[in-house]
Amino acid sequence: MKRFLSLFLIGLLFVMIVGCSKEGSNKTGSTSKENSNNGEPFTLNVSYPVYGDAPSDLLKVQEKVNEITLKEINTKVEFKPVAISAMANTYTLAASSGEKQDLIMLLPGYNYMTQFAGSNMIMPLDDLVEKHGKDITAAYGDIFDATKVDGKLYAIPGKDPVVTARGFYMADGIAKKYDIDVTKINTMDDLDPIFEKVHAGEPDLQTFYPMGVAGSMLNFDTLGNSFGVLRNGGVDSLKVENMFETKEYINAVKKVREWYQKGYISKDFATEQSSPQQLIDAGKLFAAPVYTDPSQRGLGDKVPKYTVTLHDPVEKTETYQLFLWAVPTTAERPDKSVEFLNLVFKNQDLANLLKFGIEGEHYVKNSDGTIDTSMGVSKFVNNWYIWGDTGKLLIPEKEYIGFGGDIEKYQQVKKEWESSTKRSQAFGFIFNSDPVKTEIAACTAITDQYIKLLEGGAVNPDEYIKTVNEKLFDAGLQKIIDEKQRQLDEWAKKQK
Repeated sequence: MKRFLSLFLIGLLFVMIVGCSKEGSNKTGSTSKENSNNGEPFTLNVSYPVYGDAPSDLLKVQEKVNEITLKEINTKVEFKPVAISAMANTYTLAASSGEKQDLIMLLPGYNYMTQFAGSNMIMPLDDLVEKHGKDITAAYGDIFDATKVDGKLYAIPGKDPVVTARGFYMADGIAKKYDIDVTKINTMDDLDPIFEKVHAGEPDLQTFYPMGVAGSMLNFDTLGNSFGVLRNGGVDSLKVENMFETKEYINAVKKVREWYQKGYISKDFATEQSSPQQLIDAGKLFAAPVYTDPSQRGLGDKVPKYTVTLHDPVEKTETYQLFLWAVPTTAERPDKSVEFLNLVFKNQDLANLLKFGIEGEHYVKNSDGTIDTSMGVSKFVNNWYIWGDTGKLLIPEKEYIGFGGDIEKYQQVKKEWESSTKRSQAFGFIFNSDPVKTEIAACTAITDQYIKLLEGGAVNPDEYIKTVNEKLFDAGLQKIIDEKQRQLDEWAKKQK
């Protein structure tokens, strides 16, 4: 409820700020030439969210970036990282105070794109991308279907090099110690003997961290939120169902309940402040839910983590809505904003610079073509793949360490992964939640109260699932499902 109210107030504030000047501020398709004919470089402000502090070497990298952008598009770039916890407020307050904003990243994008587009906070980009974004278009094709609102393009995605799947990761050292054959793990039931063995041998180690089970281990297309989903990632059907009544969800929470009762899960999981990665790195945890990819390793630098996939990768609309680049309607030169993004797609040296930093200082190239980022990871390397065509970036050696250093084997597995990737039948569908925003707020309040304990195994699912569903339906869950189905059916007819 708090999150919904916060988003609503942010949107309302921005409407007050820019709504009355919508026509004047919306430069879609224009080149805003007021200051473009004097030959002076334009200064572009680029804001994006970060966890914690900004990289200490950001200004040093920014200087190298500007050597490229000044030459290519007569533009200087100033990066302004913002705290992820205050991202939306930071962007909105900057607009209200007249602070310069030319390009902003929304994270998670699916929480903000539709609302910010509807409140005129960000502008449509169709004409701008057509004129200044040929390299973006060449790289993305129909991926743009995932970032349109009412048929107009409002954002440019930043995306992982491959489509992720659902599964979990485990501390590799522990897996090797107990001779665990990960190739035999295909379902959550297959984890029972593994967890039993690890728990017996490591009684002081938390065996499993339960938060994120539904989102990271089960294969649903949530269509924007968990109140009405498509099963099997939307590959088989466009029938919207209540996730909390599906056999997949019920079986999962019952399995987690078994693990909790056997002591595999910490009794204090609900108040745990550390992330699963931090717990594994500290030697306090064996396994946790996670999105998986063909690298077969997580990104932990202290303790390698082996990832196991439980479902085939599926392209969904939300796949390309996590990291979204948008142009504020208050941007002075939106053409320059798109020109810069396009240059990052066109110039791989620039993309690698933004992702990994300066060669020789933040990373070094290995003889096999991969890179070692350990020397500068704390000074610059960005955690997320948000710059350019991520499939063409340099490959950190830790991305394929699980293949014994055999990069050719890694590339083959990656190719097989891509060939096995499926697409949801609802790809490109974006749910408009406005007709049921009151019901969504009420249902969110219920899941905030109950789901953590249910998915963490702390309560009896036979009783708790019934209670949760009764409360959700009383709060309007069926109305949300019906509205999703109605919109989805209308959208599907237009695709034929």
